[in-house]
Amino acid sequence: MLGAFDVILVLAGDPDASSEPLALLADQVASTFHRQVAPSVITTGCCHHSLDLFPGRTEAQCLRDLLISRDVPEGNIFCEEHSGDLVGRILYSQQVLLEPCSWYYPTVFCPGTEAPGLREAIERCFGDAFTVSWQPCLANFSSRHDADLREVANLADHDLTDRDSLIARAKPARARGLPRASS
Repeated sequence: MLGAFDVILVLAGDPDASSEPLALLADQVASTFHRQVAPSVITTGCCHHSLDLFPGRTEAQCLRDLLISRDVPEGNIFCEEHSGDLVGRILYSQQVLLEPCSWYYPTVFCPGTEAPGLREAIERCFGDAFTVSWQPCLANFSSRHDADLREVANLADHDLTDRDSLIARAKPARARGLPRASS
């Protein structure tokens, strides 16, 4: 499996860098990286749309820092920091990193996707251009992540390959204190 994938994509995160599930996820991702399954890692998430206050670090940054502490080189980690939910993590990782880099063979960590039909729904969000492989994930994530998984499962009967439809379904991060782009 050496170098079999373009990138390791992590579709989960937590703004609490001391979270046990996040640490377990970082261990699994770092181990996969060190087995040279893929040369790069994408961490995802700004802050969840249900949070009232913006955390000091984005979810993507928290996981990036944990991966660096596990000897994953910083130059091999890319952060997607636009998303506020799982649909956004999928959509923005495609738009911002996967497609521009021509990374069409990701291997994915997404806790809780063992339920029937859930992985297939997520794969449909990626579209036919992507060949998605799944990594086993032992971390039990938050109730927010579980709600995002249920929402994707509820979308299973919709056209998930239509980019405009996905954009309309992605929930932006709305926490107070969220950094704004300067004009």
